[in-house]
Amino acid sequence: MSYRPLPPPHPVASGADGLVARVLGALVWLTLAAMGAVFAVSLLVWLAVMVVVSLVASVFTGKPAAVTLLWRRYREMTRQMGARWPQRAETATPRADAASATGAASEQSPVVDVAWRDVRPVPSDSPAAPRP
Repeated sequence: MSYRPLPPPHPVASGADGLVARVLGALVWLTLAAMGAVFAVSLLVWLAVMVVVSLVASVFTGKPAAVTLLWRRYREMTRQMGARWPQRAETATPRADAASATGAASEQSPVVDVAWRDVRPVPSDSPAAPRP
């Protein structure tokens, strides 16, 4: 399936037509930006109005405001997230820490840190010796 190429763009005239085209283009972009700003401000105003209405209604009804309920739920969720991952003392090696964090190590068979051991040097005439 082939497509026709787009025609090349026409250069903007340098005279009065070019000036009018650029001014109109700038006005279109400014109008779009102003509409976006008005929309954002109107959302913020309605949010503030609804919060005030909720707080005033809670005074008369005795029920907690929606903002209060949302804040309590948020705090409860953050506490649950902190309790889900208890803080443990770190072990000596990152490998043991990672295995404990991923659940690869269980309480019955925990990952044990390995102590350093001495390695004997390989004789230079051995076939396993590194070559310079």
